[in-house]
Amino acid sequence: MRNNSNQLTLLLLLLCGLTVLQRQLPLGTHNLSALGALAIVSGAYFRPFWLALAFPLGTRFVTDCVLEYQTGFGFYSSLGFDYAAYGLITLLSGFCRPQQFCRNTPAGLFVGGAAGLASAMIFFLISNFGAWLLPMNGQYLYPQTLQGLMSCYANGIPFARGTFGGDLLFAPIFLLAAQLFLKPVPKLQEPSVRTVE
Repeated sequence: MRNNSNQLTLLLLLLCGLTVLQRQLPLGTHNLSALGALAIVSGAYFRPFWLALAFPLGTRFVTDCVLEYQTGFGFYSSLGFDYAAYGLITLLSGFCRPQQFCRNTPAGLFVGGAAGLASAMIFFLISNFGAWLLPMNGQYLYPQTLQGLMSCYANGIPFARGTFGGDLLFAPIFLLAAQLFLKPVPKLQEPSVRTVE
């Protein structure tokens, strides 16, 4: 079911609003976010692709602006890698068939969880690579060596717990919401008209 209807746009805008709200709540877990789940749903359901990107990337930008205003830490040197990760998640989700996210079945929850796990892994690998590659405030946080990269990934694990937890939690929920919200209305068969000869 590929759907560009107003119904799908409304659902994605609702999920964007929930994601913005969720990212602002003090949940006590670093990086707990529904952004990966939003990228999965947007990529799997919305076309054209360039517009599907607008939902997760726009939501991330809005929340980054809010965090910058509140804390002064919304923007940083490797931020582009975070955006690239969400773009890749959206792109890869575009190869999924929404029918794979079976509604109200354990298989659907499993597929949603697997998509969330893949999303979190992509984000972890790309965002930490950016943190290693680019300097922060003019200084590199890690040596520009393979050992430095491995140290960056190791130090990123505590922050990744929130990313993995958020994607594993929200991806099945958002995909289930899409299946329920976008449930196709069955077409009524028109009665056959018999002509008298």
